[in-house]
Amino acid sequence: MNELFNLAPLILVFPIIGVLFNGLVGRRFVDHDRKTGERWSGWFATIMALSAFVVVVLLNLALHANHFHAETVMLWDWIVIPGQGLSIPWAMQIDTLSVAMMLVVTGVGSIIHIYSIGYMHGDPDYSRYFAYLNLFLFFMLILVAGNNYLVLFVGWEGVGLCSYLLIGFWHERLAKDGTMKNANAARKAMIANRVGDAAMILGIILTFWVFGSVEFNHVFEEAIHIFESHEEMVTLVSTNIEMAFSTALFAITVLFLIAATGKSAQLVLHVWLPDAMAGPTPASSLIHAATMVTSGIYLIVRSNVLYELSRALSVHSGTISSSDIVALVGASTALYAGLIAFTQYDIKKVLAYSTVSQLGFMIAAAGMGAYVAAMFHLITHAFFKALLFMGAGSVIHGMEHGHHEVAHGHHGHDDDGFDPQDMRYMGGLRKLMPVTFWTYLVGALALAGIFPFAGFWSKDEILAHANANQGEYGLFLVLFILLALAAVCTAFYMGRQLRMVFWGQPRHEAARHAHESSPIMTFPLVLLAVFGTVAGLFNLPKVLTLEFGWSLTLEHWLEHSIQTFELMEEGILAHVPHTPTSLIVEVAALSLGLALVSMGLAFYVYRDKPKTAADPDPTQKIPGLWSVFGRLPIDSFYMKLLVPWFNRFSAWLGFKFEWSFWHDFFHERVIRDTFVWFADLSANVLDAQGVDGIVNGLGSVTRWLADGIRVSQTGYARTYALSVFLGTVVLLIYFLWPYVMR
Repeated sequence: MNELFNLAPLILVFPIIGVLFNGLVGRRFVDHDRKTGERWSGWFATIMALSAFVVVVLLNLALHANHFHAETVMLWDWIVIPGQGLSIPWAMQIDTLSVAMMLVVTGVGSIIHIYSIGYMHGDPDYSRYFAYLNLFLFFMLILVAGNNYLVLFVGWEGVGLCSYLLIGFWHERLAKDGTMKNANAARKAMIANRVGDAAMILGIILTFWVFGSVEFNHVFEEAIHIFESHEEMVTLVSTNIEMAFSTALFAITVLFLIAATGKSAQLVLHVWLPDAMAGPTPASSLIHAATMVTSGIYLIVRSNVLYELSRALSVHSGTISSSDIVALVGASTALYAGLIAFTQYDIKKVLAYSTVSQLGFMIAAAGMGAYVAAMFHLITHAFFKALLFMGAGSVIHGMEHGHHEVAHGHHGHDDDGFDPQDMRYMGGLRKLMPVTFWTYLVGALALAGIFPFAGFWSKDEILAHANANQGEYGLFLVLFILLALAAVCTAFYMGRQLRMVFWGQPRHEAARHAHESSPIMTFPLVLLAVFGTVAGLFNLPKVLTLEFGWSLTLEHWLEHSIQTFELMEEGILAHVPHTPTSLIVEVAALSLGLALVSMGLAFYVYRDKPKTAADPDPTQKIPGLWSVFGRLPIDSFYMKLLVPWFNRFSAWLGFKFEWSFWHDFFHERVIRDTFVWFADLSANVLDAQGVDGIVNGLGSVTRWLADGIRVSQTGYARTYALSVFLGTVVLLIYFLWPYVMR
């Protein structure tokens, strides 16, 4: 079975073949015969993605046969500088963590490819789209399979490039206000990610300076050696600079956090992700579910040794650790994005802010030391969020076709600013699109954390971890509260979305004439709905002390790659928060109860409104909510004071602070306009008048001097003789003057 590891390079070869095919000849096939050309273009790219998935499955079997021992597959020497002792190979690290990520990337990615065949039907740039999808998989697999930080960074930058290409895929389309919305969204994603990428570069440089390598195994072994030897200072490679080891670890891990903040859309670099909805819906699903946005979580989990050593040193010195900062950033993002999702009407924008919120859960879990829980939620989230985005795409597809029928029929079409993504124009789609509805319901319940769907188990594990360690780590109580509130928000806005989209009466003629999507689009939804239901079995905890055959499967799988487990067993690390292996009934009951109440409240509030697309959102006034709270043993004064304030705060947070201030004013007025002003100043003043002025001025002075000297060059011998005579007189005066002055 060890020979199977030699197949590892094929996971990169297959996607790049798909890129070359669609990039070079795919367009010719489509232009020659659209029906046959689309079949060739779409299915060739899909088969390449599925082939990569098959290879990863074989690598999974090889790891089982190899007793989970990691293998390094060397491809070639990449960067070698013998004089500096620098040797960075291009190699693939095949271990349980990288294979788990590759299974998600290729598995969910292949399903998205299949869905895209139907969704992108008729698009003039059909083959270009599939070339981008395969290229995205190629770079994502480089990211998760590399055996060092520099190869990881190549994939890191590659998925950033592909996100730019996919978000701006329809770059020529204009928004209703005439702006290039898609192109601007792509640029925003590129610029926001460059901030995190700059931190990533600094973190890799500092890692090399401290440990003399960027290979994962060497870096972690050297860090453990320094920690065990109790060395307080380290000398940076090729320098005479000394740095405290704790400071170096803190700086590296914080820089990696900033990098993750960009890629995984955490505060304050989250602004690009909601705008990423400008791309095609399957591309949004690929970016938001299983690939790019999970890169930051993978980076932190892969670097778990550095984070836990930093935590141990901080506990010893009594200072805040970088892991605590990671957890606070994640929990704050989870609640912040959850609140904003209350105010969104775009069906994809709700899911976008939901993604930001769920990424906050994963980042918080990694910061709390619950690395398996972070990966567990990453995997389950990949299934149900891909399902939700593709379900939203099916809804949009149905609405667009309904609108097309209305526009070309005799149904009294009224094009009053219709937007196929605006939930205020939907309603009643439950009966018109039954497959989309039932699969979407599964995804929504999984996201809301409703038992027994996948999201319940993974989210509960994170909450249980925070609850179990709050006695030893006081910060964990704050994290538990923030994450619990974020979970309540999740259940409410998903209940709101379900009610507005699928229940009630259609609020636009397009919704009345919507119809179910084609089987090529609904089959992936059904497949993902199955995984969204059963994926909780991947790491099922012990229930009432009973351990089933599949209990804690993911934890037993990942403990071979997450070195923190080994350091705990050896006693090297004593301060590592422990994740409960049994179901904590109190926490599970609390989270489930809050989710059910919150989702039920959303259904109650939206039970009969809005009736038309022009009606205000019920959360603006909460109609009927007062009588509900009046029947409960709660002082109505507080409810009348609290609920309206909460809704005003949520609306202010979503529209005023997030969009008007943070998106529009700060990023466009402060950052963009300041940059443009400085660029104009540099080009038109500093360069044109400053640099050019100095250079031109020097030329003018030189010419003036030359003109003056040229006057003395007459060409007559008597003039030159006179010059020699005068020069001699000057020299005599210079040498005799001191004697004359005595």
